[in-house]
Amino acid sequence: MKIIKDEPATLKRGHRVTVELAPGETLFNVREGNYYRLGGQVDDIVQSHVLTEMRVVYWCSITQKWEEA
Repeated sequence: MKIIKDEPATLKRGHRVTVELAPGETLFNVREGNYYRLGGQVDDIVQSHVLTEMRVVYWCSITQKWEEA
């Protein structure tokens, strides 16, 4: 993701951000204090801070565990 333009909020409008996404990237909005249902086979309900504190990880076939990218 590349931020093209970042305009602070004013009295008449909210914060504006223009971004460019790489192929395969998605962007989503998380509202503080809301609850979200995870997708796929997990189907758990989590509060917004769980999503905003996430980190990118990958599976290491050598150590056989998840490693931070």
